[in-house]
Amino acid sequence: MLPDFITVPSTSEKCISSEVFLPDVDGEHNNLRDKISKLQKPIMNRGCCPSLCKVCRHPATGYHYDVPSCNGCKTFFRRSILDGRKYSCLKMRKCLSGDEPVDLTRRMCRSCRFEKCVEAGMNPSAIQAEVKSTDGEILKKEIMMKQKTSVEGLGTPQIIASFEDKVNDIIEKLTRMELKIKPLYTEGLPPGYKDNRKFEDVIDGPMILRYDEIPNLEYCPVIDETTGQIKPSGACYVHCCYLASIEYSKMFDFVHKIDVASKLLLVKHATIMCADMMTSFFCLNELKSDQLIHPNGMVSGPPRPRYGDVGAKHRMSMQRTLVTLLRNELNKVEYVLLKAIVLCNPAVSGLSDSVQLIIGKEREQYVRTLLTYCLLNYGSVNGPSRFSALLSIMSVLETQQKNAKDFHLLAKATILKDLQKYTRISKLYEEMMES
Repeated sequence: MLPDFITVPSTSEKCISSEVFLPDVDGEHNNLRDKISKLQKPIMNRGCCPSLCKVCRHPATGYHYDVPSCNGCKTFFRRSILDGRKYSCLKMRKCLSGDEPVDLTRRMCRSCRFEKCVEAGMNPSAIQAEVKSTDGEILKKEIMMKQKTSVEGLGTPQIIASFEDKVNDIIEKLTRMELKIKPLYTEGLPPGYKDNRKFEDVIDGPMILRYDEIPNLEYCPVIDETTGQIKPSGACYVHCCYLASIEYSKMFDFVHKIDVASKLLLVKHATIMCADMMTSFFCLNELKSDQLIHPNGMVSGPPRPRYGDVGAKHRMSMQRTLVTLLRNELNKVEYVLLKAIVLCNPAVSGLSDSVQLIIGKEREQYVRTLLTYCLLNYGSVNGPSRFSALLSIMSVLETQQKNAKDFHLLAKATILKDLQKYTRISKLYEEMMES
């Protein structure tokens, strides 16, 4: 079942136009598929019909050629591109100015209507039909070039990337972000050292991408009485995975547009799930393992002697995310997109309406790209079901987060007695688990 924030409508529903999903030319389709495949094996949140057409401001029927619009404006733009029609305005190109819906009892100026379609961002490359004339090909290229540079003569300059560029840019940016934080997790902290910073210190501090950049590490080793050596531990990797997830969130542009309190709520809610995904995908993709293993080779989870049956059950439950990723054969592109969707959650309790709107727009583009990717790689028949299966992983992550917090509280109350004396547990880990 899909999460509440999105549904995949049937092909009979009018709120989604299939014409926006795929490029219109097989060559463009294959070119995009080839570029995405190099990253190793995409559209908007179409679960809700948009309210108004961006061209005539009457009720919209869906997203057509990447823009909320009505069937009339969609058909007009499509016909104009395919026929290569050029129009002229007799009223200084101000026929569709203003914010009120256009009067449909009078004939709409075709020149201003077409310019409004272009200004709104209607994508000619998304038209799934063959251009009928040389004039149509020329017009299509002119519009695409115009949108890539700026919209001239429309009052507000606007950079509108092509369908292909949008998808590739999003995937490549998320992939670069993942590569940046990877060393922080895989290297872990030096043996015997502990990072005592609180969550607020980490989120407000400068970007840290390696352990040797962490300020004021505390040396508090746990010595093995039999060998006299520092006991190996996976706790440092758990901490660094949480730390990497927080640093990852700071790389998103929208995070700098929201207030500090909202940022703390959002990141604190998503850190455990993002860390769970990162650990599981690292084991799946890098270590080719079907069980959770830290980069130092230790099996992830609480030691059995200390926690007994409770620890054994918790260790088994920790494997569920990895098992889910393994069963779905998650690849890198799907991983980075799903992780971004997990982070950008406008439904987090305590966020204001304005902040929810900012985060919702951010999530929308990642949902959109993931759906496009599924359609391109699995086809129009299997793509939606693949998209649904990937989003269902989020429910597993939420369950895992709850289980991890429950076990932490149980351990603190009945096993460790005084968790503050357990030197391997960081303050950051405690705050995440008790949030």
